[in-house]
Amino acid sequence: MEADFNTALTLFLHANRNILTDFQKRVIQLVLDADHGPDEAAEALQIISNQITHLRYIGWQPKSKSGDMVNRPSHYDVFVMEPTFFIVETGGFNWCLENFFKYICRFPFKNGIEDLRKAMRNLEMFLKYADGDPEWSR
Repeated sequence: MEADFNTALTLFLHANRNILTDFQKRVIQLVLDADHGPDEAAEALQIISNQITHLRYIGWQPKSKSGDMVNRPSHYDVFVMEPTFFIVETGGFNWCLENFFKYICRFPFKNGIEDLRKAMRNLEMFLKYADGDPEWSR
């Protein structure tokens, strides 16, 4: 199963290689690679935090586009392989990680830094859940 998932992850990253930034690819691999664990997820949290600081410093804004926000949202339509397709076709994984993946993928095209903060929140919840923290969702 892990080999199949890593193959699917490699395919997703390859299909979207011209859309995803190096930052996005790095944190996705750190968190979702089947061979990685909590240490890599914690490293990804730090990288995301540093990215937020950098983007705020340079006054960065997402490349939002208008369109059908229900049936074909532009912030997902830019992908060759849509993140939702990847999640469903791989059988899904932890809900918090699915949301992390969604927010990391869409941040340049929708809510920018807010989406990065949501990605961090979901990753933090996942780590607390994995540690057995009964307050993981708080």
